[in-house]
Order: sequence, then C-alpha cells, then structure tokens
Amino acid sequence: MKKKSANASNNEKKTVSRWKVSASLIKEGEFKNVSVRDIDFSPLNYRKFFSQIALEDFAAELALHGIISPLTLRLMASGRYELVAGERRLRAAKIAGFKEIPATIKILTDDEVVEMQLAENLQREDPHPMDEAQAIGEMQKAGKSIDEIAARLGKSKAFVYGRIKLLSLIDPFREMFLADKVNIQEAFDIASVSKGSQLEFFDEYCKDWKEQKNFELNHLEYSLARFKYDLKQAPFDTKDKKLLPEIGACTHCPSNTATLKTLFPEYAKQAVCTNRECYSKKCTAHFSVEFGSAFEKIKPDALVFNGEPSQMLMNVALSIPQAAVLPRYDRHEVTIFNAPEMPDKADFCNLDEFEEGEEAELDEEGYSQAVEEYKIDLEEFNGMRQRGKTLKGVFVSERGMLPVLFSLELPKNNSSHQSVTAKEVQAAIKAGTVTVELLQAEIDRINSRELRSSELDKEKVQLKVHESFCALIQNANDSISMTTADWVAVRLIIYQSLEYSTRNKVSVTLFSGNETAPEQKENLYEMLGNLTDEQFGYLIRMAVAGNSESKSPNCEKGYFLYQMAAGIGMDIAGIEKEQQRKAEARLEKQEDKIESLQKRIKKLQKTT
Repeated sequence: MKKKSANASNNEKKTVSRWKVSASLIKEGEFKNVSVRDIDFSPLNYRKFFSQIALEDFAAELALHGIISPLTLRLMASGRYELVAGERRLRAAKIAGFKEIPATIKILTDDEVVEMQLAENLQREDPHPMDEAQAIGEMQKAGKSIDEIAARLGKSKAFVYGRIKLLSLIDPFREMFLADKVNIQEAFDIASVSKGSQLEFFDEYCKDWKEQKNFELNHLEYSLARFKYDLKQAPFDTKDKKLLPEIGACTHCPSNTATLKTLFPEYAKQAVCTNRECYSKKCTAHFSVEFGSAFEKIKPDALVFNGEPSQMLMNVALSIPQAAVLPRYDRHEVTIFNAPEMPDKADFCNLDEFEEGEEAELDEEGYSQAVEEYKIDLEEFNGMRQRGKTLKGVFVSERGMLPVLFSLELPKNNSSHQSVTAKEVQAAIKAGTVTVELLQAEIDRINSRELRSSELDKEKVQLKVHESFCALIQNANDSISMTTADWVAVRLIIYQSLEYSTRNKVSVTLFSGNETAPEQKENLYEMLGNLTDEQFGYLIRMAVAGNSESKSPNCEKGYFLYQMAAGIGMDIAGIEKEQQRKAEARLEKQEDKIESLQKRIKKLQKTT
C-alpha cells in the first residue's frame, strides 16, 4: 500500500477537524449549486490537455441543454471547493458563461480523489488512448503491477504495455494526440524515439500546428528515421561498458528496442537505438579514441574527408591541437593510392574442371602474370613514397580512420583497361563467355601496363645513375674537370631561380627565335647549351637583378649586383657623386635648423 506523506496526512486531519460533517456527507455527498468562482482545479488530476475546439462545441451544447451530470467536488479547509471529477464540464461551463454549476460535495482523501479520477476517466464510453495511458501510469505510481492493471481494466497485458509506450510522448505531442492531429500509430512511432529527439522533431516539423487549420504530418516514418540507429551498423562496440562508463553498454539500455520487446514488438528482431543524443555521444567518444590512436601512429601530413564532413567528425578532428592545424582535403579532389595486394593462388584455380576429392588445377599462366603485375604495382607504389610524390594522411569517415597515401593531383579518369582484370579475362575464356569488348579491354590494359612499365624502367635507371653520381662526387679534391654539361647545369640553376615574371621575359628574349619550346627538358638543355657568352651574361644579370635582395646594400646579392654594375662599366662614381651632393645639401639644412634651436635654448635658459 502506498505510504502517505506527512503533509498530506496533516492536511486531511485539518480538513476533517475543522468541519462538522455528517456520515452521509462523507459517504454519499451533498448535492447543491456551487459558484464557479469558488471551484479550484485539482493538482492531482493527471489530465493536462483538452481540445479547445471540442470544449467550445461542448460549451455550445451545455448552453442549450444545461449540465445533466453534476460535478464531484471536495470541501477544503479553506472553505473553497476542489474539483474531483468533471474537469471537462467545468471548463466548458466557464466558456458558456455559467455562474453556478450543480455539484456533489464530499470529504475525500488524496488517495480517494486519485481513485475517483481514474474511475471516471476509464469508465467513460470512449476514453482517449492518451487518457488511458495516463490512468495506467497513475496506477503504476500507486504500486499496481501490470497483471493487476490488466485485470482491473479487463484488457490484455499487450494493451497495457502499448498504453505505457504512449507515456513516452513529450507534452507537446500528447496535446497534439488529444487534439487528433496525430493518430495512435503515429503516436506510437513518435514515442519510440527519445524525449530529446521528440523535442527536436517537434521544433522542426510541428511547432506551428495550432496555427495551421489543416495540419498533418507527412512521411512520418521517413522523417523519424534519422532519429533511429541500427546498432548492428554502429561504428562502436555496443557491448563496451567502458566507452562511456556513466552510460554503460547498449545491450541492456532502455533506448535499445531489442531490450524492450514488449513495448516495441515491431523491432523485436532488431536492435535499434532510439536515443539520438546517447548514440551521438558514443560515436564521438569512439571516433575520438580511434582518431587519437591513428594520429599518433601515422603522424599524418593532412586530413582527408569523404566530401563535407559532419560536425561530429569535425569536432573529433579538431579535438587534437596538432590535427587542427593540418590541411584538409576532399578525397574526390586528390588521388589516393592503395598498396597492391599479392594475388591469391586460390583465385587462379580452375574449380570447374576437377572432381570432388581432387586438388584443383592451378592456372599457372594467369597466376604468373598476376604476380608480375603485382611486382610492378608494388615497385611503383614504393617508388612514389621514396620520391616524395605522396603525402601521408588520415582518411576520416563515419566508418573509421584509415591511413592513406595520396597526391594533390586530381584523380585521372578511369580508362577501359581499369575496368577489367587478367583474372576476369582468363575466367571468361575458360567459360566460353569472352566477348570482343572484353578482349579489346584486355589489350588496352596490357598496352597501358607496358607504357607504365617503360616509365618505371626510366625511373630505375635515373635512380641508379643518381646514386652512382652522388658516390662519385663526394670528394671535392677529385680531379674532375668542368664539362659542357656542368656549364649547362649552371645555366639551368640560374634560369630556374628566376621569378615567374622575370623568367617569362628572359624566355622571350633568349628563346623567341627557336622553333621548339623550352618546356621539354631535351629542348631546354639544347637551348641553354647554345647560349652565347653575352646571352649567358644577360641571364646571370637578370637573375641577380630580379631578386629583391639585390636592392639592399646590406645583402650579399646587393653587394654582388654593385660589383656586376661596376664590371660592365656603369658610371657608379657619377651616381655616388650626385647622391653625395644631395647629402651635403641635406646636412647644411640640418645644421641651420640645429643652430636655430640652440639659440632658443640659450634664451630659455636666461629667462629661468
């Protein structure tokens, strides 16, 4: 039995002790007309919302026919009356302008008031499901079990659980449900998500429902889908109790529909999280741990996202100060390189031509070709890393954090050879399903592969030459004379040191008469090698003069430009003499100014 509070018990004693009441007043009550102004609404009534339109219709009916069934009131110690049963009638009577209203007055305890309110709401001819749900909620508060509630109502336990599910609705949706703006199935669907998600959903889709005459919810299932999450697809371990210790694992969470099969029978075979806030917190915690680990291990040069990242992923990425300052790229705007995988022999066994119990025959030719291609791909992949043509990155997505190698070059369009593999062609030939298009695609793939292999051959030669060259020139005392190629290389270094605008001007001056363009390395070598001494001198002077440091007398390039100017016979003495004349004139003016100021000082000293 529910234990009464001390205050409630004292209030009941005061009510009885202050009034001399007969046994009939307590049992049967006293019938009389009571002024509407003397009646207070009961704080114990769990019904909070009433349809304004329905009340106005009811008020019009009362104005015509009057109140047939009297209200039930209880007499309070203050002398006022508290409404026990008939709140809808009282509200409609006030709208209709009634001054007095027929009522039965009784002396009742709080528990008796709650019991009578439950009885009245449940015994109505067609009670609203929300009223039933609230009544069942009050019974639960009173300590009654599901079996007891079901027995009292004459309903199944499934009915009771269904009504309890409606208690998950937030107040704004309860009001909409009572106003028939959502039906019972829609109410069940909305109640299946957390209160926070309901509030967010209400603010986005329903906040102006009272202002819209013909308001209705469209595509509710689709709109609610973003507030539900399939836990089988969760990026985090749903059994992990330590991810967020204050929340615990998902396996016994009340927001997991798999743990509430009675309330959510439609999700009995699924594990759906209905608490968006909790799910988001766990995703953030999981990605924060994973990203921190990946960042520490990879030490990336940049972050790569799959399009525009979600706010959650951005918050995770920015949570580490070192990561916050890294450049960020869209994976569609860079080229990502994946390490090639060694072919599996099992993929090259002819499974269609062997009996059970026998060993499948290996396609030696197909496997050997695949291995050779793997070696070429691996060499290319490692070569890109060694030559610094790629950057290390962390690919940040909802599926996790992955290390990637990428270049800032835009992805190349897929060619026909990339849509077919040697394995596919071999299988098609054996199966007799090969087509002209497939064979042509294989030819294109082989030609493209050979073209790339030729490029790799050149790179291997270059790397070997570079290695041997570096070893040969280590000793500066070796008697290796300057060669023609050395002099051309000097010119290349000078040419490449030119700023963009200066280089364009030099190219026009030196190479405008040539039919070939200097963009090709062979052509550039020949053009630089054929420069006359005068042209070479012009190149050197433009390189020094084009550097902004050559304007400063305090910089090395400035000193060298000064000497170069003297070397070609410029009248430096004349320039210096002119500047000296200006300096002397300036000094003369300064001396006059100083002399004037000194005279003023002497005058001031005499007066003081």
